[in-house]
Amino acid sequence: MSDIIIHLQEDLQELQEIMQKYVNSEETTDQKILDVLNEKSIYLENTYTLEELQAEGLSNGEIINSLEAVGIFLGYSDIVRNQKAEAIDHFMMALHYNPYSNDALCSLLDIFQEDMKELDRGRKVYEFLSKMYDFNESRDRDMVMDCALEVGFVQLCSEITIRETEK
Repeated sequence: MSDIIIHLQEDLQELQEIMQKYVNSEETTDQKILDVLNEKSIYLENTYTLEELQAEGLSNGEIINSLEAVGIFLGYSDIVRNQKAEAIDHFMMALHYNPYSNDALCSLLDIFQEDMKELDRGRKVYEFLSKMYDFNESRDRDMVMDCALEVGFVQLCSEITIRETEK
């Protein structure tokens, strides 16, 4: 395995350990932890580019898995730092590399559910996701529906069901 993948995995593991300490902590937000997360996030975001990974001779599968993982962990660290817009961008990056990433889609839907105004939330998210997913395809529809159910996004589930019955 390439050195760059080994380093990437070590960086992701370190970030995950830092985040786990924060999540398991009963204390309020510790600025030192947020600073470390921010530093690691910036490092990860600026260190591993698609071109660098390709130059290392990595397979497409290795590259996709690596960049998906970076997007997910950056998204999680953005959530911890209460930077929802950046988290959305990072989860979208992860979904760009793997549209069937359960972690990325569930996290994205969770943000939409918590932060969007109630009025027409299901319809708006459905329309947004229809640019990424073909709801006529059972794999895409089932993926989105499963993630929506997992995070309790009832409005999106209803919107998908309504659109299905209209066909």
